[in-house]
Amino acid sequence: MNAKANFGTSSRLSGKVAVVSGAGTYGGEGIGNGAATAILLAREGARVVLVDLVEEWADATKSLIQNEGGLAMSIAADVTKAEQCKEVVDFAVREFNTIDILHNNVGGGSGSGNVVEATQDIWANSMSVNLMSIINMSRYSIPYMRGNSGGSIINVSSVTGMRPKSGRSSAPYTMNKTAVVGLTRAMALDHAGESIRVNCIMPGLIWTPRVSSGSPDSRPTRQSSTPLPNEGESWDIGWAAVYLASDQAKFVTGIVIPVDGGFLLTSTPN
Repeated sequence: MNAKANFGTSSRLSGKVAVVSGAGTYGGEGIGNGAATAILLAREGARVVLVDLVEEWADATKSLIQNEGGLAMSIAADVTKAEQCKEVVDFAVREFNTIDILHNNVGGGSGSGNVVEATQDIWANSMSVNLMSIINMSRYSIPYMRGNSGGSIINVSSVTGMRPKSGRSSAPYTMNKTAVVGLTRAMALDHAGESIRVNCIMPGLIWTPRVSSGSPDSRPTRQSSTPLPNEGESWDIGWAAVYLASDQAKFVTGIVIPVDGGFLLTSTPN
């Protein structure tokens, strides 16, 4: 796993503390959305707390950041568990005194089937991974942002929340990714008076190690499914997060940014 080194650095996030869930990479060569986001936040001057279910995945991202001279700490946690979300936040505050940026990147899980096929366990698991992880990480982070005169929360949804998958139903996943958008808007309104901005990134057909390991033959179809001719990368998600985390977005809250190469402008099946 190699991080691209040709982005340059600035200090848009100097002095800020960021917590990134799902900050590791797994599935193959390359780099995942959470890892790319964490690296770019660090390059912009943030101190980053890297959270992943598997310690080795978070540690790999930490090594990439430290090799570039950035400052990062890692912690293994299951963010579907409320008590472990609290432990993550306590760890971040203990190490860096506060939290300014929360990037809720964890998602996926078993969310296939229609409403007849999907079991209660599938519905519960999908909600736990895609929605409750965001709720619990935010619940414990927001009090520190209040004490720090504000902050930025970035929730990651999916274009599936706007256009359900065709041919193979994923009703639980679709429902929860749609709910992330509603949750983002509710949070943005609820916490605007505390100068806490809450926004949402909606990734499209991004080619990641996780996707390549699960659907290696789908790449040509995915590449031809968007109006823009170039392929979406994890770095594209990361740069959107950097903008939303920075003071350049100080008057931006409650929005959804599709990072999809124009996919949602077309009638291409998902």
